[in-house]
Amino acid sequence: MEKTLMEQSEFSNLMRVLSFIVFWSLVTLFSFQGIYPESKTDSIEDKTNIITVTGTRRKNLLKDSTITTEVITRKDIDAMGARDLSQTLGNVPGIEVKPAQSGERGQTVRLQGLSAQNVLILVDGQRTTGRFSGSIDLTRFKAEDIERIEIVKGASSAIYGSDAIAGVINIITKEAQDPLFAEFRSLGSAGSERYFGPYMEYRNYASVGAKSDNLSTLFTVGWHKGEGYDLTPDATIGPRNGRYASLAPGYNPYTFETPLANQYILATRFPMYTPPLESTSGSAFNDMNLSNKTVYRPTDNLILTGQFYYRHLDQSAVDASPPRTIFDRRNKTHDFMGAFNVDWIASQKINLNLNANYSRFQDLYVTDQRKADDLDSQQRTDNAVTEFRTRVDYKISENHVTSVGAENLQDQISSARIAPDCRRTYPNLCYEDFNPLLTKGQSINGNAYRFRNAFYLQDEWRVSDKPRIQIVPGIRYDHDSIYGGEWLPKLAIRYDVTDQFRFRVANGLGYRAPSFQDLYFNFLNPGVGYRVVGNSDLKPELSRSYNFGWEWDITKRIWYSSNLFHNNVDNLIGYRTNPVRDASGLMVYQTSNYQKAMTQGIESSINVRLTDIVTTGVGYTYTDSKDELTNLPLEGRGRHRWNLNLRVEEKSSGISLSVFAVVFGKQPYYCIKNPFWCNPDLPSNFDSLETILNQESQSSIQNLFGTLPTVLSDYCAEKNISYCTTSPTYGYRMVNPYTNLNLRLSQRFLGHFQWFVGVDNALDAWDLQYNPQRPKFYYFGLDGKFAFSDVKLKNGDS
Repeated sequence: MEKTLMEQSEFSNLMRVLSFIVFWSLVTLFSFQGIYPESKTDSIEDKTNIITVTGTRRKNLLKDSTITTEVITRKDIDAMGARDLSQTLGNVPGIEVKPAQSGERGQTVRLQGLSAQNVLILVDGQRTTGRFSGSIDLTRFKAEDIERIEIVKGASSAIYGSDAIAGVINIITKEAQDPLFAEFRSLGSAGSERYFGPYMEYRNYASVGAKSDNLSTLFTVGWHKGEGYDLTPDATIGPRNGRYASLAPGYNPYTFETPLANQYILATRFPMYTPPLESTSGSAFNDMNLSNKTVYRPTDNLILTGQFYYRHLDQSAVDASPPRTIFDRRNKTHDFMGAFNVDWIASQKINLNLNANYSRFQDLYVTDQRKADDLDSQQRTDNAVTEFRTRVDYKISENHVTSVGAENLQDQISSARIAPDCRRTYPNLCYEDFNPLLTKGQSINGNAYRFRNAFYLQDEWRVSDKPRIQIVPGIRYDHDSIYGGEWLPKLAIRYDVTDQFRFRVANGLGYRAPSFQDLYFNFLNPGVGYRVVGNSDLKPELSRSYNFGWEWDITKRIWYSSNLFHNNVDNLIGYRTNPVRDASGLMVYQTSNYQKAMTQGIESSINVRLTDIVTTGVGYTYTDSKDELTNLPLEGRGRHRWNLNLRVEEKSSGISLSVFAVVFGKQPYYCIKNPFWCNPDLPSNFDSLETILNQESQSSIQNLFGTLPTVLSDYCAEKNISYCTTSPTYGYRMVNPYTNLNLRLSQRFLGHFQWFVGVDNALDAWDLQYNPQRPKFYYFGLDGKFAFSDVKLKNGDS
């Protein structure tokens, strides 16, 4: 009842805020109706002439694309107040950004209900490295480097190969556009002292660029520092993370505002009560980044592009492991990518593209157990990827282009979480087997190497102009040194019924070869009592993807789009409990192809320009998902999600207001049946009571089904049938509806400057168990932008 009232209160607060904004917008509408004449373009932001590259790897105008491509522009990024990639994607229907789960880092992405391991993330078309548990931390990619983001949903392995099962997110970085250019941003932010302590977060960056007739270059440098946040109800205000250390004198073993009477009851009536330990929910960080993009045009037919980025990430956190074990955790990461690209128009019919890139991700992971050394660990990961690509485009006619491409990728890794080489080769013995003291307390790295060769063919053909019919068939042969070859086809069709109404259809086969971690994982966690191991017998994940969408320019001020999607994924890789414990008695979790999954649904959005200064949009996503082995919905995938945005931009005063809201419906989360239903979701103070209930239920299950044949019990456990097995079976709870509301107000002044203020998560929506995202957070700052477009530079000028 209390939670329902809280949800109603949250919804009421949201409606009050939105009502005020709508009222203010209407006042603005009537106040400024006669100031500006009707715009010639009449679009929210004229994106039709944006050049995109992600759908086919060739440059095309967005309005002419056959494959549906969604674009987040620099103007969108600024309106959102985004500081990194994670704060931009969540406002797109069909895309979810979620806090990292166990084994992941930062923020991760889901696309059309499929997890982060099935989403390929590129930077200017180059692959990125550094996945943890299959996901890439979106906070690594800072907003100051980004010019736009291109998103293609649905299987795209026919062009991009492995990992592009759910789709592709391509970050296009900035390029100098003015003869002389300089830009800076300084931002400060803070939240409630209860969650953030008495500290502020700082984000600063500066860009400097220049451009002449045939050469342009842009440098960007950034520094970002924050103390993280803590959602756990630990103790009283303390030195760094806003809490005292749990083992320090004066530690309060009860939650922040626990009355004395409740403390007495917990201490006397619930002797099994375990007080909360110190831990942090969001890591402290001290990040630096440097990037450059240089474009040289020696002739009208030749473009040479060189670029690099370097990021140094220093993150720290505190982890708690009951009953009273505390770990100080720290990650130091070096992230580098360098690329060189040649684009040559050899003749009127032939275009040649050559690309080479090298990326390297080095990470040092350190855990330090307080007041003990037994569980201390230090692990290094070094992942390097080298890629060479070539593509030839042959123009058969003005409306018909065939592309032929070839690729070579070399991937090597050294990691403490990969089984040492001596464990993976005959006779599977290591020297520590004979003298364990030699390696006590040390992490021995395993090494692995693979290469991929690929060849693909793609045909872009505008069959007719009236009506416009375009088709893009493609096929790729991808050969992995571990898994051999795979044929990956795709077909996309566009049909324009009228100039205002068009259909797009796409069907393709998605492919993901198991990662090194999937194959060779060897991670030991004796403090908790388990081991995670890989499986060299894994099969690649394969998906069949279908997308059917339509777009309707209803009027010059109203635009509508929808997309139906369906994905079937076979051989999904996950972790299963091994019935046999290891030699030291630890529970073993092993990777396995035990899952088949389905996701399907609809994404739709409508955008309206109310006046020349007021625009709004509403999006809705319905997602139906199922684990086809257990018949349970995929965990955490809510069926309903709404996106709302409102922008007001008044030109004469330079004032802009942006409002973005994402409303999440309830999501399914798994729970152990007891034996036919799930126990109530009790508060954390009653963990001991839940333990007693689980023990009683397991005893009852053993008495009821303990005499059943083992084969039948194992079959029922695999199929998640609760009435014929003594193993745990699972159900789910529908929980955690919430709304993320972000607001930003800014004003330009003196021609070159802009101040801004904003609030993220204005409704303070978070949940320690299901949604440990950052609580309400205020920020403010100053932008400066100086572009000297009237200065003409020649080669050799200073």
